[in-house]
Amino acid sequence: MSRIVVGLITTLAIAAALFSQTKSNRSLTAPTYYIAANAEYRHAEQIWLRGASNLPAGAVLVVDVQNYVGEGSQILSVRTLPKVGKDGFFEATLAPLPKMQFKHNLVCLVSFFPNFPDQDVTVTGTVGRHGEQLGFPKNPQAYVHSGENVYLGAVIHVE
Repeated sequence: MSRIVVGLITTLAIAAALFSQTKSNRSLTAPTYYIAANAEYRHAEQIWLRGASNLPAGAVLVVDVQNYVGEGSQILSVRTLPKVGKDGFFEATLAPLPKMQFKHNLVCLVSFFPNFPDQDVTVTGTVGRHGEQLGFPKNPQAYVHSGENVYLGAVIHVE
């Protein structure tokens, strides 16, 4: 009887170890696209943006700095169009519009539009000409722009 109990315990221990190992080898992948970034205030004339995305390499992002988010906000920067590199990273140095200056606690809007500016055909082939593959409505960064056009948007606090 004790051999049966020991055998049962050993079998359960081996099964638990195999299940645990199988579970830990699974890779977790986001089923959608994302933009993650950090914006650093350098001085009144410069903000440095760096980020990562799993959008296809060559995807062009649209970056604007605003005084706050919402109705009545004002764009303070020259629009910048960084590209996602082959490694998934991007960066940009942002400059203010003429007669404007940056300060702390602004917001940096980083967006990806499948149809603006002109995206490479390999990018639109992956995400869809109208952003069909960007994961709307489940993706918390996916929004409807106009009609059926979906875009990604991230709001970054400028530190």
